[in-house]
Amino acid sequence: MPKTTMKKLGITSEELSRSRLTIQGYDQGTQRAIGMTRLDLTVGELKANTLFHIIDARTSYNLLLRRPWLHENEVVSSTLHQCFKYIKNGEIVKVDADMKPFTEAGSYFADAKLYLDPENMQEVLPSRFSIGYSSEKVYPKATPIENNNEKLSETAKNEAPANGKHEVKKPPYSPVFRYV
Repeated sequence: MPKTTMKKLGITSEELSRSRLTIQGYDQGTQRAIGMTRLDLTVGELKANTLFHIIDARTSYNLLLRRPWLHENEVVSSTLHQCFKYIKNGEIVKVDADMKPFTEAGSYFADAKLYLDPENMQEVLPSRFSIGYSSEKVYPKATPIENNNEKLSETAKNEAPANGKHEVKKPPYSPVFRYV
């Protein structure tokens, strides 16, 4: 748990127990925990008494629940679907992730793209590439895909230029990546 989350929960440094744990971050840097605390954690309908180690770092998360917590509570997590599931009274319970999980710390586009608002995104038209042969040299030929019966104004030609260099024309749209 980052120190900022600890303060938001109203926990003071005096309430922390000593911790000798050294934590290795995703950037391979190490940091010693400033203390630890045990909290009653409620996620959805799941209630568990959980031990948290406190670090003094800017993070893109509020809490990290490690493998021991997952095993103790018989939770199955899915990063792809941004949820986790567990069994309660013989029924499977699903808990979805936050819709806006990122804090003021920098986040990678690879993580953030799962949370981009699809209403504000422009569609990227993929291109199909075929291979054309000319004098035993291979030159790519781009064939844009039509979108809603609209055709792009430029297409690459399957002709080798006289100087032997192949020029690729940029499409008339700017790419915006969409996770599908």
